[in-house]
Amino acid sequence: MKNGIIAFFNLVHIALVYIAKLMMIAMVLIIFTNVVLRYVFSSGLMWSEEVALLLAVWFIFIAMSLGVKQGLHINITLIPEAKQSPGVKKVLAVLKSVATLTIALAMMIHGWKLVGFTMQSIMPATQWPAGLLYAILPLSAIIMIYESLMDIFGVDTRDKAVDAFLAGVGSFKDVVGGNRG
Repeated sequence: MKNGIIAFFNLVHIALVYIAKLMMIAMVLIIFTNVVLRYVFSSGLMWSEEVALLLAVWFIFIAMSLGVKQGLHINITLIPEAKQSPGVKKVLAVLKSVATLTIALAMMIHGWKLVGFTMQSIMPATQWPAGLLYAILPLSAIIMIYESLMDIFGVDTRDKAVDAFLAGVGSFKDVVGGNRG
């Protein structure tokens, strides 16, 4: 079951990387098109700002959750790493993961509340529920919770295999745990 959960979240991770790329491309195209329409044709897309904002918010929270897996968040080093014993490094890594877990739990709990509260509001140009803007909060929090728990318990989630696959040099079988050699 553990391998199945790891494989599932690795697939989610890969899918989110591609979704984030598509969102960035869509955001650039929408904004570029709207600028051209505004300055060249004196008109514009009424919905462009809302959709670009939605894409930006979703992109940011997807990137944040992916950053937890990759350890890309800001770290403050009070003790130079060369002077840290392996035990101190382990304790600090666990503390970092616990802090991330705490933030992710707050994001999930309050994110669900925010989505529920704002689903009744309608965005003016698109007529979409405003809760769509915030729906990514609890979803990205789930990924952050998973990654934090895996770090706390020292579970190998095949990060190198995921990185290799995304770089085009690894196999899909390695990502889902098919080659356990």
